Amino acid sequence: MPGSPSILYPRFDHPAIEERYASWQTQLLLRAGGGDLVFYDPEEPASLAAAEVASDDVLVVTDPLVVPPRNLAQRLGEVLDATGAAAALPVTNEPENDKQRGTPVSPYLTLRELQDVASDMQKRPDHVERVKWDRSNPAIYLCPTAFLEEADEVPRRALAGLDVAISMNDYVHRWSSLRGQARLDLLARISTDARSVLEFGCGEAPLGEALKRRQKCRVVGIEIDPRAAAIARKRIDEVFCGDVREVVSLIHERFDWIIGGDIVEHLDEPWSFLSELRRVTAPGGRLLLSLPNIANAAIISDLLHGRFDYVYMGLTCVGHLRFFTRRTIEEMLTIAGWEAITIEPQEVIATTGRDDLLRILEHARVPIAREDLLPAGFYVIARNPA
Repeated sequence: MPGSPSILYPRFDHPAIEERYASWQTQLLLRAGGGDLVFYDPEEPASLAAAEVASDDVLVVTDPLVVPPRNLAQRLGEVLDATGAAAALPVTNEPENDKQRGTPVSPYLTLRELQDVASDMQKRPDHVERVKWDRSNPAIYLCPTAFLEEADEVPRRALAGLDVAISMNDYVHRWSSLRGQARLDLLARISTDARSVLEFGCGEAPLGEALKRRQKCRVVGIEIDPRAAAIARKRIDEVFCGDVREVVSLIHERFDWIIGGDIVEHLDEPWSFLSELRRVTAPGGRLLLSLPNIANAAIISDLLHGRFDYVYMGLTCVGHLRFFTRRTIEEMLTIAGWEAITIEPQEVIATTGRDDLLRILEHARVPIAREDLLPAGFYVIARNPA
């Protein structure tokens, strides 16, 4: 395949920095592999998008928030040449079509770990599967430009009914919805006798909807993203759209439970905000938080390699303005006037970067707080003593 294929990338904009940055990062990673970036309208026929492409083959991105390995276009080009299929696709963790599902060789928490995992998968013996594609969004694929020039469908549907080749060795991370996660982990920690609940940063309110299905209660949400807030209004009792700090100051209702799932770290001044939350919490009411752990060994391992990569969501989410360890969580609660009941470690994920670092530290007999280096984050339940 002579030269580098052009890259068709959907025009994408979003009011939140998390989505915007994820799109910028995807473009950076794609550019690193070579090829010109050509932007297209995702709702126009593929033939219009292909009109600006000069290369024989084209890498078509249909999900703007994928995280591809650097040499993806080259490797998919080899698969396309070897199979003669209509298109070549990678595997991914979040496929719409289950035939595209790929299981990473090991877990990852950071971009560096993901890149190591993708590289390890490419070193395995080649394995390609031929399938007839449906109307699922493939996220990213390589195909001949001549094919797209004749396609009347939009690019994300252009492969429907065609024979495609899926490279089981080429892994692309696909982000799940930041604002659409069900957060059943938080649901399990909310008391069944809660009758009034405020969730700040409610997103599309899947948690509030699940809570209302489980028990009789009033659920109020606060969400800064207007699109997510519009969906949330169909699921829970009331939704305020705006900055949580401004909205809370306008609320005169008191709640049994206040919920914040991975939101506090996005605030520039969480101490005063949590203090203000006590005003809208009933005496003895509960605060439930989920917070990422900046002391996680995977992060420390990255730093020792000169890396701290912002990403769409997770430990190094680009929207994080404050960073916490178990100790700074305790201090924040005390400053804000809350009485900590439990600070529970979240799931321990055994990544290669984490295990390598712990092995080196233990061999060197470096004293460490191991129980604070392992969790990806913490669940916090606190009580309003007022």
